[in-house]
Amino acid sequence: MVATRCKEVFFGIFMAAMETLLYAAFTLILALGGSIVGTIAGGIKGQTTEAGFLDGAGKGAVTGAIAAIELLNSRAIDDPLTKALMSSLLNGKIFIEWICPAVAQAYHLHMNTAETSSQREVSSNIYENKGVTGMAQSVILNLPFQKFKSKKLMYMSSCSICFQDFEDEELIRILPKCGHIFHLQCIDKWLIQQGSCPMCRTHVSSYHIHHL
Repeated sequence: MVATRCKEVFFGIFMAAMETLLYAAFTLILALGGSIVGTIAGGIKGQTTEAGFLDGAGKGAVTGAIAAIELLNSRAIDDPLTKALMSSLLNGKIFIEWICPAVAQAYHLHMNTAETSSQREVSSNIYENKGVTGMAQSVILNLPFQKFKSKKLMYMSSCSICFQDFEDEELIRILPKCGHIFHLQCIDKWLIQQGSCPMCRTHVSSYHIHHL
């Protein structure tokens, strides 16, 4: 009888210890989860305000951990603040009133930043391409040209516009300044749209160069 009684006592102590350990582990997990959720929500909230991401994330982590522990503590269930927080969590009010607006603000901030960057990029391209427009047909016709001879132009084997090989006696046009050569028809069509070399983007002028 004594041995059985001792077993029951030790078993009760063991079960109580296990219950306490499991409760502590569950509390730790819940607090960690609340801290993670609070970090994310606080970071989003802080990103859209003057507080900043790190400040918001830190406050959110602490608040989330405390809220998780308070919700787990049944003795605090009668506390008005705990009741309000639990009610908000259960009906999703906390996400609608706090997290959702923060996400919306972050989304709008991101979209506005992207739109501003896009506008700056377009403006930059406009200024970069300003003055580099198509050339007049009369100017293009004055650019030097000749018949292709593979023996003299071995280093130039194909047109960079159509990617077709040059053939002997085929008309090619030579661009001033850079000296790049292309099929006459290919480069003429190009220069009507863009007044720069397709390969090096050097602006094409009407100055003649010596025949190759």
